[in-house]
Amino acid sequence: MTAAAGRTWTDEDVVALAQRLDNAGRWGPDDELGTLNFIGPEHRIAAAGLVRSGVTVSLARPLEVDASLAARVDLDHNVVHMNAADERVGTPPFAGEYIGLESHQPGVTHLDAVGHIGGFDGRIYGGRRFDDEVADDGLHFGSVYAQRPGIFSRGVLLDVAAALGVDWLEPEHEVTGPDLDAAERHASVTVGTGDVVVLRVGIRARANVHGPSPTSPGPGPDAARWLHDREVALFASDSPEHITPMGARILGRVAPEGPPPSGTPETRFPLVFHQLALPFVGLVLLDHAEVEALAIACRELGRHEFLFVAAPLALPNGTGSPVNPLAIF
Repeated sequence: MTAAAGRTWTDEDVVALAQRLDNAGRWGPDDELGTLNFIGPEHRIAAAGLVRSGVTVSLARPLEVDASLAARVDLDHNVVHMNAADERVGTPPFAGEYIGLESHQPGVTHLDAVGHIGGFDGRIYGGRRFDDEVADDGLHFGSVYAQRPGIFSRGVLLDVAAALGVDWLEPEHEVTGPDLDAAERHASVTVGTGDVVVLRVGIRARANVHGPSPTSPGPGPDAARWLHDREVALFASDSPEHITPMGARILGRVAPEGPPPSGTPETRFPLVFHQLALPFVGLVLLDHAEVEALAIACRELGRHEFLFVAAPLALPNGTGSPVNPLAIF
């Protein structure tokens, strides 16, 4: 794994970093909230004061069927309707529907439960063994159900692409701590305890010009370190992971035939950011946010901070949940 800044991460480096970032026991042995513990009443009160213009922006991608690997949405959406009233019983016209989908698809804006992914040692957040906590009915520890009170805190847009003077980052770009520092300066903000960081790499803007790619720019190990050290409560992004050619191969985004991609070593960490952030940091992740409208609003309003609000479905044992996050200015 190689970052844009030139740092090459071996699997041994990642394991050492995981041990430094480990928050197991920080909020007690039975904690299922992870970094959401950083959001206290004082953070919510202060965040409410950021609402000054009444502008609201959704960060959710539309739930539409998409077959592309990089933005896939397999959606089972069936509508039933009755167009005419039944005069015998006075039934009015009505419509209803059934919706079925897998929450963690690349095209679905969703919250991850802290128990969604285990670490290299087979453990999830809190040091519990993944195999002991997962069953056919879901996660018995670290499920998204713990997040049902919702997330209400200061949100900050870190537009790394804009900070680096480009419309989008190329797929080989791994977002690092220095990248986040640059975006912070660009936004004239300082990220602190309890904040929600929304990252923009411009993946939608690039796809509109070049089409979807099986690889992608996104956060890597150094970004996980930066977010841990800043005590960020939730991380959202338009591209929630740096997918390398080898990662794309392991994840099935490209055909496995032929030799491994040149210059890319074998790795146990095809989703290295997730494999650090969830099981070790306990960092709650909001994957595949739609951030282009948010970036426009931030530019037009002249500020990159806002009230961030999101809440999952109250799904016991859930590994994640589709969500419609809101940025309110």
